[in-house]
Amino acid sequence: MAIEKGLYLVSTPIGNVNDITVRAIKILNCSDTIVCEDTRVSKKLFSHLGLPVQKKKWLIYNDHSNSKDITKVLNELDKDKVISLISDAGTPLISDPGYKLIKRIKQSRHNIFSLPGPCSAIASLIISGLKTDKFSFLGFLPKNKSDYIGTIRDYAKLNCSLIIYEKPKRLIFFLEIIRENFKFFKLAIVKELSKLYEDFFFITEENIDSFLKTPKKVRGELTIIAELSDSDKKIYSDQEIIDELKKLKPSQVSAMLSKSSSQSRDTLYKRCMGLLNEKFLKK
Repeated sequence: MAIEKGLYLVSTPIGNVNDITVRAIKILNCSDTIVCEDTRVSKKLFSHLGLPVQKKKWLIYNDHSNSKDITKVLNELDKDKVISLISDAGTPLISDPGYKLIKRIKQSRHNIFSLPGPCSAIASLIISGLKTDKFSFLGFLPKNKSDYIGTIRDYAKLNCSLIIYEKPKRLIFFLEIIRENFKFFKLAIVKELSKLYEDFFFITEENIDSFLKTPKKVRGELTIIAELSDSDKKIYSDQEIIDELKKLKPSQVSAMLSKSSSQSRDTLYKRCMGLLNEKFLKK
């Protein structure tokens, strides 16, 4: 099958080289030009995959790139080349440079194709145990402390899971900010996902003090999934509701919990009935 000319946005492994897709390997192999953040990193990946390095034209596009670098890519497209845009790891443009490049290419009406693949944000979200129906990706937060706190507080109002990238040396800072600004929270901290030293920490308002007293040594970029609430009222977990249903009727549980919950009595009653129905269906 012939490969159409244009720019291909190719996702690369975030840790385990075997996570790359068959289609991604095919496109990288057939590409005339590779646009990447760091040729050293990308050529090492090609070597691991057994793909040719010498016959490709290599262009750099990263945080320091400018309009001249965009023009170089456009010139390659004008020559009817197959071009792949890759990041050092994961899905291009997700907390990585590239949106200005894509905007210019779309304006030039060249073909652009997206190849789905590894993304640490999504991979971390689905193993977090937190809300997946609604989420917001924040990436790396501002360096300024005031802006850092303001961004977290603004997005916490959306009542959804927040996906945050953070460096290990700022983890304690992040946790202290959360403890000082939110009464209730659930934090799933994922490190080295798909790598040899992959690990997972789950922190809430109940165990954050003990975690901060004996912090774990972590390396590599962290992906944090956060559910935050600064309300005096909480959202009860399914397990907490089930525990009450063992002692009381659904109407009694919903009436009791609604007094200390941000959810209404009617919403809690529906949750009670739903949990009871699930239990009945499992029998």
